[in-house]
Amino acid sequence: MKERFIPPLYDFVFAHVFGDQRNINNTRNFLKVLLDIPEDDYDKLTVKNSVLKPAFKQGKTGVVDLRLNTKSGRVIHIEMQVEKTGNLRSRILYYAARLLSEQLKQKANYNTLHQVISILICDHVQLEEEKSYINEYVLRNRENRCFTDLLKVVILELPKVPEAEDSPVWPWLQFLKSKSVEEYKMLAKKYPELKQATICAQKVTLRERLRWTLFDLEMRRRDEREWKNYVIEEARAQAQKEVEEAIEAAREKTREEAREEAHKEVEEAREEIRKIASKLKVTGMSDEQIQAITGIRSEE
Repeated sequence: MKERFIPPLYDFVFAHVFGDQRNINNTRNFLKVLLDIPEDDYDKLTVKNSVLKPAFKQGKTGVVDLRLNTKSGRVIHIEMQVEKTGNLRSRILYYAARLLSEQLKQKANYNTLHQVISILICDHVQLEEEKSYINEYVLRNRENRCFTDLLKVVILELPKVPEAEDSPVWPWLQFLKSKSVEEYKMLAKKYPELKQATICAQKVTLRERLRWTLFDLEMRRRDEREWKNYVIEEARAQAQKEVEEAIEAAREKTREEAREEAHKEVEEAREEIRKIASKLKVTGMSDEQIQAITGIRSEE
């Protein structure tokens, strides 16, 4: 009988392997090879509630895939995105900002804020402009000096991962890309630190699968609504841009026509003045007198 296989990119498998406190060693081993933070900060790695409560009554409730706290209070947020969406960059930044701002309780000081690291794992190419499959972003100035490390975004793109191992995080990304139980077994044999993760992935229960399927259905509905809103906003912005460009073109045309009309009137007036000057010249009036009356130069 062929062994059952469910891809680790499925929400409920990913959540079981990395988002269950009982399997926290998987998450710890993955993060240790990905992030440059003190190793002892992983001594107390805790899975937290993934729901982001709205800051005010009419605010938006957010749901992240996985939220963790380290020993020092650092917040690590992991988001898995299989399908490409148009607002993903804005969404990951929004979640990171929410995770930072909600740390401030009433009367708390800004110096109590802990770093937020948002990790986005994409099963599609999100950063067309980058060649690397690992890209890290922080706030820096044009001279590459860091303004603050309170917000950090790390983006992993699975389609860009090379066939040959080239980094400590490579085996974990191969695990996420696995397409069969045989691949699990090969990875577990070559990389002992992945053995527990492959076992967890194969032990997802029917109840967990059902629970996450229902949750995923609701999230898909939410994403569809957000995508429709995104398309509508993009269309509205494009239409507004075209209207503004048309108005500006009309204004420019009007200004150009007004300039041409004014220039024509000026030339006609100057021609009339020259005719008057010519008649005055015939009467024997001097150039100086004609210039004083008409304002044109003697050579004209």
